[in-house]
Amino acid sequence: MKWMAFNMWQNILYTSIAIIIIIIVTLGIFYLVNMKNLKAQKAHFKDLHQNLKVGDRVLVLNGIYGEVAKISDEIIDLRLKSGQLMEVSRYSISKIIKD
Repeated sequence: MKWMAFNMWQNILYTSIAIIIIIIVTLGIFYLVNMKNLKAQKAHFKDLHQNLKVGDRVLVLNGIYGEVAKISDEIIDLRLKSGQLMEVSRYSISKIIKD
């Protein structure tokens, strides 16, 4: 009887270790895939923000479209369709609209 109880606990231990290993491997794969996508996204936005020029039509993160009127280090003046100027962060630009 003692032998069966010991064998049962040993099986539970091995199963627990196997589950922990599966979880760690799954998290590792998830981390690697996400890091690859994050690096690609960072490179895309770095390139986008460095290549902004006056006259580019852009889309801001909150859905506002406009044309770049002036570029500073951190701030961009955006000319809206109504002719109004709006100051936005350079890093809020999410897309350059190609005509």
